Amino acid sequence: MRGVFERVAEESKGCVSEADFSFASHTTAGIGGAAPLCLYPESVPAAGCALRVLKKYGVPYVVLGSGANVLAADRGFDGAVVSTDRMRTISLGGETVYAESGVRAARLLRALADAGLGGFAFMAGIPASVGGAVYMNAGTARGHIGDRVLSVSAFTEEGDLRGFTVEGCAFGYKHTVFTGRGMLIASVQLRAEYCGRERALAEIRQVLAERARLPKGRSMGCVFKNPEGVSAGALIESAGMKGAREGGAFVSDKHANFIINGGKASAKDVRALIERVRRAVFAKTGVALTEEIVYIGED
Repeated sequence: MRGVFERVAEESKGCVSEADFSFASHTTAGIGGAAPLCLYPESVPAAGCALRVLKKYGVPYVVLGSGANVLAADRGFDGAVVSTDRMRTISLGGETVYAESGVRAARLLRALADAGLGGFAFMAGIPASVGGAVYMNAGTARGHIGDRVLSVSAFTEEGDLRGFTVEGCAFGYKHTVFTGRGMLIASVQLRAEYCGRERALAEIRQVLAERARLPKGRSMGCVFKNPEGVSAGALIESAGMKGAREGGAFVSDKHANFIINGGKASAKDVRALIERVRRAVFAKTGVALTEEIVYIGED
């Protein structure tokens, strides 16, 4: 199988390749084993080439952006990772923004503010790439990225580039047409609004100040989706699970919807703690929590 990965790396033109890719080193949770190969496309065409080569050789793959909201298995993933980290082109045309999927939220906000553009302050402090944010319609009570999307270009599992209208993206709560499918979001057109540099920066600072109250430490971000009309964190706290621990993983005392890697947590620890929390909340409230995180690989 090693020879197949070498051929994939060689034939994926426009991609930087990395063998023995560590999920623990490339995810916000700092957890997970390795994958034999990671491909870093340096352009949109290169991403399409990588997907076509992977399909040619029948190699399973997973797309990774900033590595937030994911939990990789301790055994890793027996396939290839396609990382959008080097797809970081941004261009502005009036209030219309073109961003490749690997652009980080923080960089997007800086570029917009420098141009006097706003409308994206709700993304301040979210450790997401643009592609990852669109994939799950990331956001907060202040807004979601789907509210600002004009169109999306994404590669199908076959490596064909398709355009999606806002309606075609089917934006919902923590869900889109891309969720759970082997598609790679290539680029996004977004609608910003002119508000002036100082106002844009002030709005970003305000949101960052609010997010400063969130737990510190390595985590996946929020683990569970909020059920209709109620906070998952409040349900977890009401079930007495704040501070609950499994191996090196524990439920944060600051926000019960965060599971923190105390330094040596394994994916097994986190999965066991997630199940304990789910059972406790259901026993207490009758509400069945569902995760918003994405699992990579199996243990």
